[in-house]
Amino acid sequence: QRGSRGHLRLWANASAFANFLPTLLAAFSQQHPNIAVDLEDVLSEAAAQAVSSGVAELAVIGENTPTEGLHTLVCEVDELVLVTPAAHELARNGRVEFAQALEHDFVGMNRSTSLMRQIVSAASAIGRTPRIRIQVRSFDAMCRMVSAGLGIAILPRWSALPHAPAMGLEIRHLDGLWTRRRLLLAMRDRQSLSEPARDFVSMVEARVAQT
Repeated sequence: QRGSRGHLRLWANASAFANFLPTLLAAFSQQHPNIAVDLEDVLSEAAAQAVSSGVAELAVIGENTPTEGLHTLVCEVDELVLVTPAAHELARNGRVEFAQALEHDFVGMNRSTSLMRQIVSAASAIGRTPRIRIQVRSFDAMCRMVSAGLGIAILPRWSALPHAPAMGLEIRHLDGLWTRRRLLLAMRDRQSLSEPARDFVSMVEARVAQT
């Protein structure tokens, strides 16, 4: 089997954990059984700062995160969708205007997350402010709060899909909002990466090339 002893030091945001990262890390670990993965679940800005300071070699972050001095490549593209309870009035149509959604209470994550910054910025561009009723720390918790009737939510499609059927949630397309959400893999200098980190970057690139 491939792989020498060593460490992969990777920090990533919640979107990465809810999306492609677990499967990719499982494949990486199979190919590199002797490599220990040092993994942290943090906000995008913290992940980028960890790479800048040398605490981590790689970070998966939202594309609206400051990355001065870092090299980045796209590692995932997802679509932002609206998630509502099945009986909610916005669930009646296949598509929902972003401005219409802003008339309702929202369940969100911490305002400093890259996802919430994107939503708040989009609302501000049309002179609006989202009515955040409750803030939680994970997409699973967001969906549970929506299921309980505490508000609606905007989150990446691949993060909503696993929860929707069991929780009685509806997923709707959003119009009037830039819904494409890109995740970036950030590093300081590819040439100076450790062998495990270089191999992980190569796996990311191969995965993106296949999609």
